[in-house]
Amino acid sequence: MSNSKIYTTSDYGIFKILKGNRAVSELHVRRLAEAIKEKDLEMPIVVDEKMYVLDGQHRLEAYKLVGNPITYIIKTKFDLQDVRNVNSVSRKWTNTEYLMSYCKLGKKDYQLLEWFVRTYEFGISESIAMLNDKGYSNHNIIKEFKQGEFKIIDLEQGKTWAKNINACGEYFPYYKKTSFVRAMISCLKDKTFKWSIFHQRLKNNSSKLKNQASRNDFIVNIERLYNHGTASKYKIRLDLYQYER
Repeated sequence: MSNSKIYTTSDYGIFKILKGNRAVSELHVRRLAEAIKEKDLEMPIVVDEKMYVLDGQHRLEAYKLVGNPITYIIKTKFDLQDVRNVNSVSRKWTNTEYLMSYCKLGKKDYQLLEWFVRTYEFGISESIAMLNDKGYSNHNIIKEFKQGEFKIIDLEQGKTWAKNINACGEYFPYYKKTSFVRAMISCLKDKTFKWSIFHQRLKNNSSKLKNQASRNDFIVNIERLYNHGTASKYKIRLDLYQYER
């Protein structure tokens, strides 16, 4: 079959879903369906020679709702990464969609990451920072994550850090705030920062930990709380940027 020929069908059952593709957004499907009802531009979906949908998964579901015939083009030499690249232009994949895509493909590190996010209830980027030795603002780690190259460096340490941060919830209501979580990750990475000391300070003086606007403001506040009542020779000085990169 020619790559350039456009086919038309009302038999939606001939199309197959590519394993590892992102989940369908019902809201996006409904919006597309309304647009098709208003004016059907007959934009073809793209499938491979085995009829797996490479691009246009949401359009396919929208056409099913509307009941109009759907047009399609057959392409060869496409793989899942090509699908992600195409879809990222039309509607960017979320981190959750990338995560679930690689989980479906059986990538162990991504399956453990998904378990970690679900178990400890942190965001994906914060969870990555706990499980990897690179900072969450490091663009390479996000690029690696999206390309399926994410690797867990120390799962046990990540679990300990997650439990420590969650333990703050007993004394601090904003413990799940992204900027606080990122501040705590930076502190926990600092060799001079002792969790047992901080936890005791927080328990005894929780009112001194205030809601802050940014990660850096939280680090300054955490440092002050940590050093409260501490002898000068045991006081610490936290670097605002060392563990962000």
